[in-house]
Amino acid sequence: MTRTPFYLTLLLGVVMVGLFCAPSSHAQVYKKVLEDGTVVYTDKKEAGAEEVQVESVVSEFEPVKRATDGAITTGTESADEEGDDNVQASIAITSPAHEATIRSNEGIVNVTWAAQTRNVKGRLNYQLWVDNQLTYEGPSAGVTLRDMNRGEHRLRVRLFDESGTELAVSDTLVIFIHQASIYNPALNSGNSSGNSSGNVNMGGTSGQN
Repeated sequence: MTRTPFYLTLLLGVVMVGLFCAPSSHAQVYKKVLEDGTVVYTDKKEAGAEEVQVESVVSEFEPVKRATDGAITTGTESADEEGDDNVQASIAITSPAHEATIRSNEGIVNVTWAAQTRNVKGRLNYQLWVDNQLTYEGPSAGVTLRDMNRGEHRLRVRLFDESGTELAVSDTLVIFIHQASIYNPALNSGNSSGNSSGNVNMGGTSGQN
């Protein structure tokens, strides 16, 4: 059996790669076996050569594209999946602080909030809920609450667009209202009318809740 020299084998491999990777528009490939057993592939039809059916090589990989920000993406990826017209909104109570203690005998609390929006058209509207009750509704970004009872209260603000669609809800904020207690000491036995105005104690450590 005749052994094919190494250099002929290498040459044969190079020729085969070039022929099989060639576009389908190239000429037909022919195979010819020489007298010494060497197999030769060529695109010329010679005596004793036989045609070889070669299928075109088609890549299964998507072309690579380079995005404007320098990142490399394939053809199957969208340049901007989220789009530029999505509505985005958030809202947060800015004052008072969470778990703040407010000392006010009149129960006065100033509440303010701030909203951040994107692609929202028209006027914004707000709802302030205090202890799960609607306390304010309108376009202002803050209100003054009055006559709030002592103790713990929970505040939350809801954000709406002009059509009434809710866009965002703030986190629940907790505040504590402290007020001075008024108590009457033992009545003066000499005051039969029961008027104890001269014995009222406003404030003091024992009068705080």
